[in-house]
Amino acid sequence: MKLGSAISLFSSCGEQRYQKMKACGFDYADVGISGELDGKSEQEYEKRWLDEKLLAQEAGVTIGQVHGPWRYPPHDETTELRAERADVMRRSIRVTGMLGCRFWVIHPIMPYGPDSDFDTKRFWSINYDFFTALLPTARENKVTICFENMPMKNLSISTPEKTLEFVSLMDDEHFQFCLDTGHCAVFGIQPADAARMAGDRLKVMHVHDNRGKRDEHLLPYTGIIDWADYRLALAEIGYNGVFSLENGWNECLPNAPMEVKFECLAAVAKQLVQ
Repeated sequence: MKLGSAISLFSSCGEQRYQKMKACGFDYADVGISGELDGKSEQEYEKRWLDEKLLAQEAGVTIGQVHGPWRYPPHDETTELRAERADVMRRSIRVTGMLGCRFWVIHPIMPYGPDSDFDTKRFWSINYDFFTALLPTARENKVTICFENMPMKNLSISTPEKTLEFVSLMDDEHFQFCLDTGHCAVFGIQPADAARMAGDRLKVMHVHDNRGKRDEHLLPYTGIIDWADYRLALAEIGYNGVFSLENGWNECLPNAPMEVKFECLAAVAKQLVQ
């Protein structure tokens, strides 16, 4: 199976980050693109990401997925704020297409914050209208929006089942599913069960572990997830995408030098896909 990772794991390597990623056995990168110009012109902004693509290509790494804008705490409570979010998301989608990347991952809009729907029917309606309006940009740029299951226990859209229900509601080939393994575990759901539920709607994944209480982004095998069954489930549904890690370095050999941590990461990744 193809191996990928969030490029953020290699940020300490600076300009050599993609070379280090490749040396650890990863051929695909997960890159975050906020869509914020940050004082740049549109042309300067686009060049910044084309330079990033070149840096990856020179190392033999493909940008396999892009994570769209996420701000925390979310505040999407007004029409104006959601319009601002839509603008940066459209820019992020356009750049994703420019990079030749097919998959753009995004979280739900949270108009009442991360801890409550407040009005569930309205919550789903806002999300439906918001992402329906983004779909033309996705189609024009040959990008698939991948909706991610979340760890927020009081949001009705969080579980894999409800996330997939929303994907079905959207009913568009350019709107599919991103399975986050750690977010499943927060609900006591094994990612293998979520994968079987998703079937061919599963296009990309965020792989990490936790101890079942909160979203910790631990290295696989350090939490409660059954990784053998997850691999089995992926084979059962014929998943042919990238097995992409999104763990952090928290609690990973805390006193070890970075080179030892990279060696550990490479060993774990190879074990996961062998």
